[in-house]
This record gives sequence, C-alpha cells and structure tokens, in this order.
Amino acid sequence: MQSLESQVFAFIVTVMMGITVGVLFDSYNVTKGFVCPRKVVAYVSDLLFWVITTVVVFFMLLVGNWGELRFYVLLGVIVGIILYIKLLSRIVVWGLTGLIIFIKKLVKYFLKTARFAWFVITYPFILAGNIVVIPIGYIGNIVSAAGRLAKRFIRKAVFTPFLNRAGSVRKTVRRVWHGLFKKK
Repeated sequence: MQSLESQVFAFIVTVMMGITVGVLFDSYNVTKGFVCPRKVVAYVSDLLFWVITTVVVFFMLLVGNWGELRFYVLLGVIVGIILYIKLLSRIVVWGLTGLIIFIKKLVKYFLKTARFAWFVITYPFILAGNIVVIPIGYIGNIVSAAGRLAKRFIRKAVFTPFLNRAGSVRKTVRRVWHGLFKKK
C-alpha cells in the first residue's frame, strides 16, 4: 500500500498532466490558427499532436506513480484540464498569440533588413552593369541597323546587276548550245 504522501504526489502529477494537456492543446490550436493547413496536413498534424500528447501523458504517469492507471489518475487529469480551462487558458492563448505575432514581426523585420542589405551590396554592381551594358546595347543596335542597311545595299548594288547579267548569259549559252545541236 502506498503512503498518503506518495498518493498526494501522484494526484498532483496527474493534475499537472491535465494542465500540460491543456497547454499543449491550446498551443496546437493557436499555431494551427496562424498556419491554416490544408485538410490532409490538418489530419496528419492532429494525429501527430495526439500521439505526442499521449507520449507526454504516459511519461508523466510513469514519473508520477510508476505507470499505474487508477481512477484518481483519470480524475486528476480531468481536474487539471478543468483548472487549466477556467484559470489559465485565456492567459496562455493570449500569450502564445502575442508571441507568434511578435515572432512574425521580427522575422518580417529581419527579412526587410536582409533585403535592404542585399540591395545596398548589389546596387553598385547593377548600376555599373547598366552603365556598361546599356550603351553597348545601343551600339549593338546601331551596328545591327548599319549591317542590315549594308546588306540591302550590297544586294541591290552588286548582286542584282550580276544576277540580271547572269540571266542573260544563261539565255545566250542555252541559245548557242541548242544552236549547235539543232537539226538542219
């Protein structure tokens, strides 16, 4: 038979288990409210939450009364959950919500700072690149336009008369050739 002191200790541990389950549940709900997971992820995270909660409860049960599951254990867990809901739930939810909002703002601030630092570091290179690349682009456009004009000029000035001449030479060669083998 256990002493009264060990039974009181075991009951206090079971009440603490109930409070722990309440804290875990509120923490999970607040986090889930900020994350807004999809249905499949919500189902998996719910299952994972209850598995983790079960492991925590059994560990505390093992520490509190060597794993004995008795009526006062269930009563202590229920009393702990009720005490938590009535006394601490609002405070914990408020604190967790504030903590998550603070962390989100802190992350946002660090991201803005990192973006600004990245801009400060890379802007001189971007500016130097634009100073070099944009004039080269304009020069390239001018050279390309000059090349197109030169191509048109060469085609019209050189090849067109040559092709016209080649056409008349071809007609002459054909006429002479047929004339050589013409039956008389």
